[in-house]
Amino acid sequence: MRLIRPPTVRGRVLGYLVTLAAAAVAVAGMADYALERAGIDRKINSDLALRTQAFFALASDNDPATDEPWASAEELMRAAISQVIVSATESAVGHVDGIPRFVPGGETHLRLEDDPAFMETARITASADVVVRSARSDLREYRYVSVPLVDEEGMVLATFTIATDRSALIADLNRTFRAFAVAGIGALLIVGAIGWISVGRLLRPIRLLDQTTREISETDLTQRIPIIGDDDLARLSETVNAMLDRLEEAFAAQRRLLDDAGHELRTPLAVMRTSLELLEPRDEKQVAETQAVLLDEVAMMSRLVDDLVVLAQADRPEFVRPKPVSLGEFTDSAFARAQTLGDRDWSLEARGEGTFCGDAQRLTQAWMQLVSNAVKFSPPDSSVGLGSSMRDGKVRLWVRDTGKGIPKKHQARVLERFHRVDESVDGAGLGLPIVAAIAHAHGGLLELKSTPGTGSLFTILIPLKASRS
Repeated sequence: MRLIRPPTVRGRVLGYLVTLAAAAVAVAGMADYALERAGIDRKINSDLALRTQAFFALASDNDPATDEPWASAEELMRAAISQVIVSATESAVGHVDGIPRFVPGGETHLRLEDDPAFMETARITASADVVVRSARSDLREYRYVSVPLVDEEGMVLATFTIATDRSALIADLNRTFRAFAVAGIGALLIVGAIGWISVGRLLRPIRLLDQTTREISETDLTQRIPIIGDDDLARLSETVNAMLDRLEEAFAAQRRLLDDAGHELRTPLAVMRTSLELLEPRDEKQVAETQAVLLDEVAMMSRLVDDLVVLAQADRPEFVRPKPVSLGEFTDSAFARAQTLGDRDWSLEARGEGTFCGDAQRLTQAWMQLVSNAVKFSPPDSSVGLGSSMRDGKVRLWVRDTGKGIPKKHQARVLERFHRVDESVDGAGLGLPIVAAIAHAHGGLLELKSTPGTGSLFTILIPLKASRS
């Protein structure tokens, strides 16, 4: 069974756009149509009322030809009809004895007398009050006023009727709005065509994003999305590119870590394998020596695995758990720990005061790693100094030694994983990278100043504001 493919974003956006435009045109058209239709009815009613009032004024006055009262109802009707300005949609008629005796002349105007059904309705509904009524016959729809002319005894002598062909006016309005509808459909087609092109250009970064992400694989993270314009989609592309940069860096770091870890683990494994292959089980002395060698190698591998676990966890949010830390008490505790790591001339160079927010356990681990390195690379009885401070919005934790220092060619790489300055010294080259990772997790960094033959100064810098966040 083949599933129906859902519409694309371009199609949906265009659909919403055209639907919204169509709704706007329809609402505007219907509202305008209703207003125009109501306006037609108001104008009809107003014109009919004015013309009826003119008939009343004529009937209440003398005959303008004789300046005497009207001699008969016929004369009044003749005069009234002669004053009516007729058109294709408006006319009048004078009934005498129920017969349409007086009608306007000409051929182009509305001929009410040709619609007997309407004539009978108008005669029957004649009223002394000005009342605009509606009537519909087989020919058309009318709005009209019909007033009777009565004598002193109440007998109807004649009836004056003036009417408008409302259906003709509404038909004209309908033709106008049919043209409006056609124009509206044409406008929607134009909007659709322009919208299709515009939306396509607008969504081009998304298509590029989709195309680029499809081309990206675990072995090729170099693809990037072209930045087009300076809008929200351009910023989205920049954000995705930044994410890809981080992914590429993370994958590269992971590969380097695996390669370096594999390289570091091969040596102890090879030593263990060789020792086991050469082992003579009946030789107790050799067994004991081999056991000691294997235990040393296992201990080294265990430390290596622990360090790798720390580095692997460094990018996780839960790697550090900041809490308020008293810098003075923290410094005292670290200095006491440091003195147990070696026979050196220990000194506390500075003791910072104040409270900052940090993970005391991780920072102790980092600080003691720096102390361990200072002990490892300095001669016995040499001076090693520790210190802390809180100034310029930063917390500083440092270790200073008077050892042999770090050659300049190694200073740029000393924070790389598995890089060792002195191959003769035990270690996997993960100590300083762990310190740097802990500092970075606190929003800070590890700073190095070293002079070969004089000593080194390692400083952990943590932004005070970042540590509180």
